[in-house]
Amino acid sequence: MFDLTVGNLIVWTFIGLTLYTMRRRWVGDFESNWALVYYLVLVLFIRTLEGEFNNFIVFAAIVAALFLRFEFLGGWFLRVFRLMEFVCLCYVLLQCFALLGHY
Repeated sequence: MFDLTVGNLIVWTFIGLTLYTMRRRWVGDFESNWALVYYLVLVLFIRTLEGEFNNFIVFAAIVAALFLRFEFLGGWFLRVFRLMEFVCLCYVLLQCFALLGHY
């Protein structure tokens, strides 16, 4: 039986925010500050759950988001950073679903 607790609600919220961020980034909305706000809130979230997330993967996604936001790249280099951010966000999704099993 699935119980809707505050912890589960927060994790479900981050799943929704992550999916929304992935969709916005995949359609090419790089100039919005939404991703930077999302990553700020994500870092605060993962710091409260010490040891549940790999910080290096999350920080790699932040670096990729900064490169995408401030347009230092183009062509195939842009696709590499977009793919790197997408893989890192998939990791965040998987860890959030794993957290749902803990609560």
